Amino acid sequence: FFASTTIGYPHQCPSTRMSATHSSTPLPPFTHCSQLHEACAQWAQIALTDLKPRRKLDLSDKKADFQEALSALKRFAKSSGYKAPQKLKVHAALENAWLWQAAAQQACQLLIYGIDLGLTPAVLRPIFMETAALWRDTAQVFQHAQQAMSKESGEPYGVPAAIVTSSSEYKYAVQLLSLAVLLDAQEEISHLVEHVLAFDTDRLLDYLCAGVLELEEASETLYHRRPYGQLLPFFEQLGEAQPDLLRPYLQSEYEDFMLLSPKQQKKAGPWLGTGYWALEVAALSVLYDWDDTLLRESPNYPADLVDCVRQ
Repeated sequence: FFASTTIGYPHQCPSTRMSATHSSTPLPPFTHCSQLHEACAQWAQIALTDLKPRRKLDLSDKKADFQEALSALKRFAKSSGYKAPQKLKVHAALENAWLWQAAAQQACQLLIYGIDLGLTPAVLRPIFMETAALWRDTAQVFQHAQQAMSKESGEPYGVPAAIVTSSSEYKYAVQLLSLAVLLDAQEEISHLVEHVLAFDTDRLLDYLCAGVLELEEASETLYHRRPYGQLLPFFEQLGEAQPDLLRPYLQSEYEDFMLLSPKQQKKAGPWLGTGYWALEVAALSVLYDWDDTLLRESPNYPADLVDCVRQ
């Protein structure tokens, strides 16, 4: 991995950031990477009894959240927009792209519910793999919508990437790259960065994908101040990266933040963390193979996921 002080990696690729906005080359026939209908049938068989949640919660409510998210994905898997997105034209294609994005976001939420409930990494990993495939399909659907709109208007039509990292969608990028590390699926990282993020990464995302992409330098930009601005002391430390500076980050941006009322949480602007779990910290711990004793003091650090992938 690159040293924490290294900057200047040319991380943005203008020709791809807007889902091939200026390309007039016909897209290849749409082929599903995901098999959502079959996956939902398998996920419906996951036993939600005798679970030991990873954190204090209302177990019945969290199970209901999991089932509601699964039901939404089942409905989407049965839709014509999922089965044959290439048949939709112009504005219908664009509207369908947003439905695909919403479904992919729902799949990410299903994963977080599964982590909360205490599902094992062996159960979570297939859900992640299907979620990553669903995002890759979503990127294809966005490209189809772009070409459909460009053909109709006769001019290049800007359709954003499946995940726009400079927007509030950023948290899904952090979730996906972090869970690719924590669920031993790093082979998905290059596909996600290229197709789903359109190479639009910032400093944190560069750190999460550095090993797979063999990056020697990272962007000096952080897109979002909350909570990630508090990672700057970690990024800017001299010499080999150490975990000590991540403990205050866990304390202020997760432990203390979770104690605030919803009104207080919103007071300082949007907070785009990954939820209760500091997945980015756990992923960095795995990537750097730290002694994470200090980090394990935080209830927001998913230590068992780290242990499993290290085995």
